[in-house]
Amino acid sequence: MQRALEGPRRAGNTPVGGELKVGNTHGVKQAKATESKIYVDGQEVKFVAYNIGGYNYFKLRDIAKVLNFGVLWDGGNNAIKVDTSQTYKE
Repeated sequence: MQRALEGPRRAGNTPVGGELKVGNTHGVKQAKATESKIYVDGQEVKFVAYNIGGYNYFKLRDIAKVLNFGVLWDGGNNAIKVDTSQTYKE
């Protein structure tokens, strides 16, 4: 069985709750390059991604670039802002 993540570009997001919940795991974890395949609009997209503790992690800016949404740094609040009403900017 081949494992992959597939979805359309610019699909809406519906919060379900718990998205920002902080986990209770601590300590050092092993990270390894993931072999998961990602498809957007039926085309395979290559990302630098890592599997840590059974979960795949991707760079937010890489995903934003492919899916075309805004990612901003708010230095005053030390926060990352995702704005799906904006397009991606380098």
